[in-house]
Amino acid sequence: MTSIERFVEKLGKSESTSARRANPDAGPTQRSFQSEGDKTTSQEIHIDFDRLEQAGMLSPNQANTRLAEEYRAIKRPLLKNAFGQGAMPIAQGNLIMVTSALPGEGKSFTAINLAMSMASEMDRTVLLVEADVAKPAACRYLGIPEPEKGLVDYLAEPGLELSSLLLKTNVPKLTLLPAGRQHRNSTELLASASMRDLMDQLSRRYHDRVVLFDSPPLLLSNEAVVLAGLMGQIVLVVEAGKTLQSVVKDAIALLDENKVAGVVLNKQLAGPGAGYGYYGGYGYGYGGGK
Repeated sequence: MTSIERFVEKLGKSESTSARRANPDAGPTQRSFQSEGDKTTSQEIHIDFDRLEQAGMLSPNQANTRLAEEYRAIKRPLLKNAFGQGAMPIAQGNLIMVTSALPGEGKSFTAINLAMSMASEMDRTVLLVEADVAKPAACRYLGIPEPEKGLVDYLAEPGLELSSLLLKTNVPKLTLLPAGRQHRNSTELLASASMRDLMDQLSRRYHDRVVLFDSPPLLLSNEAVVLAGLMGQIVLVVEAGKTLQSVVKDAIALLDENKVAGVVLNKQLAGPGAGYGYYGGYGYGYGGGK
């Protein structure tokens, strides 16, 4: 039994625990990138740090908070695996999907906090991708309007350059790729040759880059399962005291057993005097396939 399986077994003991309330998260052809790709994007956005903090989320102004320490612990094994410092080599380990079994468990909260934490690294850059194309949440949390075009448009329009879609933020090492418009064939677009080519480019183009995907819930959308097959690492967010053990097992069963996967226990009740916003603590179980 792997560590992630042992972690899931423990969830059964806490299914009756009540958790505190929290903010819910809410056939193209292959082509090459424009010269220098996303690092030449002219679009810039201003993330509202006050808005993040009021929502109980991490901002660059919170380097010494408990929340920041929690995410330092969560990101460390992910970064080691992403750049060949883990126990075993992982293909495209710098492509990391953040998902959940069901909506409202905090996957977007976790993805944004991980992006903020990883962007504080001295020698890493971060690209945050709004991959929940049916219900994107990252722009809303960051306090910026949802752009008209993004990931879906890149996949659907062969002539569109990725650099025209990427948004440079006021966090120096953080760039955002928005979801773009909704599309009736979004699952097929995510499974297309253009998507596979994009993932390969994102993984290899810059040696220092981590790409975080805020994905749809696994049990709610085929897009999430398609995306999972393209990732090097998967982070499954579980709501403490609410998500049933059986639901978590059903979600994990949809994943390739050879993928490296971790669990973030979210909305965990904190001890006396602890807590930040609505989120009281995190647990992390990490392990590979069976």
